[in-house]
Amino acid sequence: MRKKTAGRKPRADRKPSRSSKQLLPESAALWASIVDSSDDAIIGKSLKGIVTSWNPGAERIYGYRAEEVIGKSISILIPPERAHEVSGILEKIRLGERVQHFESIRIAKDKRRLNVSVTVSPIRDAGGRIVGASAIARDLTAVERTRQAFQESESRAHAFFQSSAQAIFIVDPTGIIVMANPAVERMFGYAVSELIGKPVEVLVPQQFRAGHKEHRDRYFQSPQMRPMGLGLELQGRHKDGKEFFVEISLSYIHSSQGTFGVALVTDISKRRADEQAIRQQGEELRALAARLMTAQDDERRRIARDLHDDLSQTLAFLAMDLGKLATKPAAHDLVTDIRALQLCAAAAAESVRRVSHELHPWVLDDIGLEAALEQYCEEFQRRTGIATRFTSRDVPESLQRDVASSIYHIAQECLRNVSKHARTKTVSVTIEFANNVLRLIIKDQGVGLKAERPEPSGIGIVAMRERAHLVNGRLSIQSRTGAGTEVSVEVPVAATA
Repeated sequence: MRKKTAGRKPRADRKPSRSSKQLLPESAALWASIVDSSDDAIIGKSLKGIVTSWNPGAERIYGYRAEEVIGKSISILIPPERAHEVSGILEKIRLGERVQHFESIRIAKDKRRLNVSVTVSPIRDAGGRIVGASAIARDLTAVERTRQAFQESESRAHAFFQSSAQAIFIVDPTGIIVMANPAVERMFGYAVSELIGKPVEVLVPQQFRAGHKEHRDRYFQSPQMRPMGLGLELQGRHKDGKEFFVEISLSYIHSSQGTFGVALVTDISKRRADEQAIRQQGEELRALAARLMTAQDDERRRIARDLHDDLSQTLAFLAMDLGKLATKPAAHDLVTDIRALQLCAAAAAESVRRVSHELHPWVLDDIGLEAALEQYCEEFQRRTGIATRFTSRDVPESLQRDVASSIYHIAQECLRNVSKHARTKTVSVTIEFANNVLRLIIKDQGVGLKAERPEPSGIGIVAMRERAHLVNGRLSIQSRTGAGTEVSVEVPVAATA
């Protein structure tokens, strides 16, 4: 006979402890919470493919609410062409096998086709029998879109790298070329295979290599996107030794292997040659314009001299002869007519003298720009009745002829415009010299320029600008309607001894 152990019951009759009773519902609640909070679709189904459970993750992915699918066949999620997958998976489940990370296509409620990764495991009862399957599905659609976008971006980047007209180099922090595109061969004459593993300094002229290494080291200490060599004339070196001008833009990339520098190089030799040709043409046109202006001034000077020396003198002598004739007794009856002719001759002589002076003021050659301007301002006031205030400060007694002539003729044109358009009672003319700059300022208190035309562009203004430009000067016009106009000319010039 067996002896009964006091105080102990057979195992079959033992009741769960208090702690065991508490653990079972807590574990169930925990698992339910995990299932509900999962972003993946967790679906229970019978061995016949009937949905028995449906978590919120499944609702988010497929769009169906639980009450819409529980009790229905899982085939509502399967595209027609993949119907065979369900039977195949359920057959493996019946055999106790798992299906792990099976990628397939599923259909959402709104008919969208989703890329999913599915893991299916058998569900067993308390006796160990397989009674259903648990499927965990992860939506790969967004991942697939990201992967495709990355591939497309990578393809575009590779296409740009290969087809770019710019030479592109990728170098490591020690300056070794690790990648280069086909444009390198066109620009530098090296095949890509010749450059990989070589220091980038092989593409730099010998005289710049030491400095280039220093700049490269500093760049890798603080890499950033920027143009290289701002304010400098950068040059590259062709395989045959020929040097040419380039522009370089720097960038960088980070990778698991470290930081790499990216240089985009543009050959600007042709552009520089074109710019040089344009500058040369501009200088030639400027020199031609200067010669034409000088020739014009010389011609004005000659005409003025002829008018003054010939016609003016002739008219003056004619006036004197007429005056003598009027005093003779024989001309007593003609005195009135002769005196009128004498006045006409004197007026013509004065007109010729004035025109001669405007064409070329001899005082400009004799005693300088300051006196010539002062005399012209006095004549301008006398002829027009506009009060003209002339001021001068530290103007050199002797200036280059082209500078003095340009300033004088600009002043003439300005005052002519004042008399024609300003409708003012006063005007001021100031000429001063300071810090090696000769400055002319003419200011009136007239009607100013119209708002729709704040700066005139007539022939006179164009001529003024051209005269200022020919002596490296700058002309500016400031005006407001009803507040007058100010014309300023600044010419950098050194006084001549």
